[in-house]
Amino acid sequence: MGTMNDKKAFKSIKKRLLWITTFFTLSVALLTSTYCYFSYQSILYDSLKQSTEYSLQLLAETIQYDLNNAMALADFCTSNGTINSYLKSSNKGQDNTVSLANHAWQRLQEEYLGNSSSIYLNRVIVSDLNNNYIQISPSVIYQNLPCAELIKEQPFFDKLYASDTHIQTGFIQDPITPFSPNNLVLPIVRPIYSVYGKEISGWCYLAISPGIFTNRLKSYNLPSDSKLYITLGDKTYIWENNELTDSGIADFTAPASAKKEGSHFQNLVSYESPNSSWYISQSVSHTALSKQTLIYMSSLLLIVGIVISLGLAFTFYIHHSINMPLRRLQKKLSSVSSGDFTSDPNIEWNNELGEIGRGINSMGNDISHLIQSRMKDQEKKYELEYEILQNQVNPHFLYNTLNSIIWMAAAQGSNGIVDMATSLSLLLKSISKKSAQMHTLREELDLLHHYFLIQKYRYGGGLSLTCTVESEDLYDCMVLKFILQIVVENAIFHGIEPKGSHGLIQITIGHMNGNKDLFISVTDDGIGMTESQIHDALNSEPDSSDLFRKIGINNIQKRIQYAYGPDYGIAIKSSPGSYTTVIITLPCQRKEDTGLV
Repeated sequence: MGTMNDKKAFKSIKKRLLWITTFFTLSVALLTSTYCYFSYQSILYDSLKQSTEYSLQLLAETIQYDLNNAMALADFCTSNGTINSYLKSSNKGQDNTVSLANHAWQRLQEEYLGNSSSIYLNRVIVSDLNNNYIQISPSVIYQNLPCAELIKEQPFFDKLYASDTHIQTGFIQDPITPFSPNNLVLPIVRPIYSVYGKEISGWCYLAISPGIFTNRLKSYNLPSDSKLYITLGDKTYIWENNELTDSGIADFTAPASAKKEGSHFQNLVSYESPNSSWYISQSVSHTALSKQTLIYMSSLLLIVGIVISLGLAFTFYIHHSINMPLRRLQKKLSSVSSGDFTSDPNIEWNNELGEIGRGINSMGNDISHLIQSRMKDQEKKYELEYEILQNQVNPHFLYNTLNSIIWMAAAQGSNGIVDMATSLSLLLKSISKKSAQMHTLREELDLLHHYFLIQKYRYGGGLSLTCTVESEDLYDCMVLKFILQIVVENAIFHGIEPKGSHGLIQITIGHMNGNKDLFISVTDDGIGMTESQIHDALNSEPDSSDLFRKIGINNIQKRIQYAYGPDYGIAIKSSPGSYTTVIITLPCQRKEDTGLV
């Protein structure tokens, strides 16, 4: 009887369909997963190599950018007319050699200080054929050392001197200070030809610190099981423990796909910087490969489970039992896409479709929270942008003030330095003591007085400043910090200074719009501005290469509009060759109105 019942059950269409569907689903799932696994392994490895190579390319390009800046200084030494004149005079022993040497040194120092990679240049030496030289170095300069002779005696000198490329060797001990700690340098030697390029008149030497590589490497995200190599000429260095050390690999002479380490091979991805003789290599991270494989396997198993579930569901579930819930879910998704994120408890059934319904409700709540969070983040962004704009002012002013003090000290002994230092001290005290964005007009005028006193000493009394305030109550109005200082500074540097004669700045402060607002008018009798210059001053961003002299008007315009809105700000009137007037409009607020009491 049992055997007869089993045969009948197997002959049942329902049972047969169940077995066939189950077998077909499992077979397809197994074959698909096996094929996808091996295919994905190959694709994943290629993708990981491409990702690693792209990361190495970005890293190499940032390092090469710093190297190019350093090499630009070497190219300058080989092509500058002032240096060439000095070398020509020194080789012939002419009487004006000392004077030409001073000019050449000053020109070399200007180019050195203006080079963005100067922090990595430990030493720059320009020598004639008789070992007479000039040098620039941020460290101690030993006047009595025969630096040119020491460098020419080094094994690398002839090789680099005759090479067509800049980098032909690795790091060496600095021949000038061989016993100092951490004195490894990358040497660069280039011959200097005469003006007409027919004969050699001297050579230049650059000592580049390893920091030009390590500073970039410290910010590079290197997996824990990967190794990073940098090959310079015939030397290969490994990046470990935040420093470059000699790898000891003798056959690491060209980018390769594999290198042996210990008892196993490591797959390497290399990138060679174009038009250079150095390259960077990284071993492929097996940990990253394993993690991505695990993620893929989880996804693959999920897909297999879904395929099996769908196959079984085709046999065990009736179409109409899921059609209505699916319609409700579709309707809810449409309402979510239309902006209705409210939860609908009617789609949270006690089955798999109910889980989807709960997921849709949860997704709607998450989207609603995300929108609110995004709005708060945007508000924080505006606050941060405001702080960044305000913080740009301080280094700008301090730089020019310190330059003024240094200039005064060098030009006239100690006279006037006490007053300047006192004013600077009061300004620094005001900056560090208060973190509020605003203070009273009286305090702003006091800061302007200290600043103008410094500038007056700097220009030898060639500046005058007058200030007229319409009424006493204006002194208690709240204004943004340092707005007058920046406007007056721009008037001096861009208006009066180019004029080359005595300058007068007139400040007028008064009420407007029925005492609800105030205006601050700053007029100078400088060279004036054209309409295009006025437009650029109000709308253009400052040039990052000259930040200390171009930060002014646009910065104030943004600060005012961030603080008070687009109804307030700056207007400029000017007549070229005659005058410039900057008019600042602000709301007339007291301390109690701003919440700073």
